[in-house]
Amino acid sequence: MTLQSIIQTILSNLHLAGILALATMGILLVFKTSFTTNFAQGMMATIGVFTAAVLSTRLGVNRFVAIAAGILLSFIIGIFIDTMIIRKAKNINVIGKQMITMGLVIVITAILPLVFGTIPLQFGRFFEGNLNFSIAGMNLFITKNGLFIILTSATILGAIYAALNFTKWGLGVRATAASETVAAMMGINTRVITAMSWSLAGALGATAAILLASQTGSVESTMMISTQVNGFLASVLGGFSSFYGPLVGAVIIPIGKAVIAIYNSMWSGVILYSLVLLAVLIKPVGLFGKKISKKV
Repeated sequence: MTLQSIIQTILSNLHLAGILALATMGILLVFKTSFTTNFAQGMMATIGVFTAAVLSTRLGVNRFVAIAAGILLSFIIGIFIDTMIIRKAKNINVIGKQMITMGLVIVITAILPLVFGTIPLQFGRFFEGNLNFSIAGMNLFITKNGLFIILTSATILGAIYAALNFTKWGLGVRATAASETVAAMMGINTRVITAMSWSLAGALGATAAILLASQTGSVESTMMISTQVNGFLASVLGGFSSFYGPLVGAVIIPIGKAVIAIYNSMWSGVILYSLVLLAVLIKPVGLFGKKISKKV
């Protein structure tokens, strides 16, 4: 394979890294503040994209108004899950919280076809066509919609990182992630922090689902399953203890799988996940994770 084919493959799949990074950030925010893995992240996102698709295609609502409504609904669902479900189970262990989110997956999966129907909905691209350009004599292209997804994802993630580092909310998230008890003793309203994390996770997931639908052209109930699984995998690979490690993992996974597929498309997934497993076995805390030692 030539260098040009490898670079073109990366460009053709870079939008998947942006989508996965958004979903992974949602998973990470919940994990950092609620100390549990949210298995319902993908279904929270699916509700948002279904809402946007139904409003725009069936009811004739302006597309961008419909998208805003879908993201807002997932945002509200995130607050509801934290305040009315997870918070009520605050005294149970981490496994118990994970089981609750698994139960939510079953509930939402059953509700979706009742509300939205079983026929996949259509969802058009934001932009059509390709952008062609040349680098070092290599003729390359990227879809305009793919470039829009990349720029949108980068902008949103950049804003979140700026908020994490330069706002009181960000300080509260980092303090809660370090120790919820100590953060509360310092006057930080950890309930607000966790509620905002869950709501942002819902909004980020819905945004990721909408961007994915704009590229695939359809909306269906199972569309976010692989993205959620890869989001967890990216977090493990990059390291849950950092905010940037999982996002690096979110870039590595789709790009790595696409490059491996150039040489062996049938076994690309198996090869990639085997390499990730090997990396985790060598460094259990993740590529950018740090081992945390507690003094007694």
